[in-house]
Amino acid sequence: MQKLRNKNIKSSVKLIAGIWRGRKINFLEKDNLRPTKGIIKETLFNFLRNSIEGSICIDMFAGSGSLGFEAASRGAKYVYMLENDKQIIDCLKNQKKSLSAKNINIIQTDANAFESHIQDKVDIIFLDPPFSENLLQNLIDKISLSKILKHKCKIYMEIPYTKDYTKEYKIPKNWVVLKEGKSGDVSYLLLQHNMI
Repeated sequence: MQKLRNKNIKSSVKLIAGIWRGRKINFLEKDNLRPTKGIIKETLFNFLRNSIEGSICIDMFAGSGSLGFEAASRGAKYVYMLENDKQIIDCLKNQKKSLSAKNINIIQTDANAFESHIQDKVDIIFLDPPFSENLLQNLIDKISLSKILKHKCKIYMEIPYTKDYTKEYKIPKNWVVLKEGKSGDVSYLLLQHNMI
């Protein structure tokens, strides 16, 4: 029997590098909230090290804030953090305040409505929805048709581990896989959107 998480219990993750290196950010423990594992986050940001400085990012399912705050810490010009859970939004806003983060905009919205909230062309998208809600393919399709992606926009995705993700998800032809890997029951992909 799975133990239900108390919605008021807080956990924390550490920011790895940048201006807030070593600082901990708190997040609420919720059933579908799954912070990116530290080893995956470190691998991802090492790969993005030449892209993150001055970038515009969207953290589509902000959750713990781990990816969005890490991007802001490492020099992203601006990070849009989208989340639809009011309690999580409040927690993210508290973390933003404690870091005195000026380059983060926390928005309460459904990820499907992302285009109506983004004012800029985007360099990097973090896309790691709750696995149990089967949201990923619909968002891949929406993002691929969006006009807000810059040429060579990087899209990071986390998916439940599968030996062949191409059987589970239809990746647009103009998205090139730059890196892929696995950690436990999670597969991760870093893709690049190339303008057609």
